[in-house]
Amino acid sequence: MIVKDLVETAELLSDEVADGYYVMYERFENVDCRCAGTKVEEIECDPEEVVQILACKEASCDSLKSVQTFKIGEDVPSVDAALASIKENYSYVLKELMPLG
Repeated sequence: MIVKDLVETAELLSDEVADGYYVMYERFENVDCRCAGTKVEEIECDPEEVVQILACKEASCDSLKSVQTFKIGEDVPSVDAALASIKENYSYVLKELMPLG
C-alpha cells in the first residue's frame, strides 16, 4: 500500500486567477508499506509533485472540484511548464485583462 504524506502546498497565480478558481502546487512524500505477518516494512518511494486547477461555485465554495491535474515529471517536465500550459490551454480560469486608457 502506498502512503502519501502531503509535505508542501502553495497557491500559485493567485493574482491572475479568476474568482472561483485556484491553482495549487502540492508535494507528497511517498512510502510503500508492506505487511509480513506482524511486521510492517516501509520502503521510501520517489516524491510526487502536482499542480492542480481547482474550481468552486462562487456563492458557497463549500467544496472544490478538480478541473485538471498536472503530474510533474509525467504530464509536464516542471512547475513552470504546468503554469505555461494553464495560461495557454486553460485561459478561461484567468482574469480578463482590462484595456488600457
